[in-house]
Amino acid sequence: MTHRERLAYRERLDAQILQQRLDMGMALRDWREATAPIDHGWQKLMRWRAPTLAALGLVSWRTLRRPRSAGRLTRRLMTGLLLANRLRAVYRSLHRH
Repeated sequence: MTHRERLAYRERLDAQILQQRLDMGMALRDWREATAPIDHGWQKLMRWRAPTLAALGLVSWRTLRRPRSAGRLTRRLMTGLLLANRLRAVYRSLHRH
């Protein structure tokens, strides 16, 4: 190989590397956009981690002390969560129009 051929080969390799870097940057951007909802949900979950663990500890303690009342507490909690979800849906639907 002559000096000019080596320089041309190196230029081609540099161009190829640059194109691969651009492709990887675009793939990374696409990946971040695709996983953004999952990341947002994970961050939300981590924000409520300590209160959730505390509540689960209290429920576990109550379950060990009074197993029957824990079932009632669970039903009431689920009813409250479903009611809050329904109220939020109604609120959102009223404010859209």
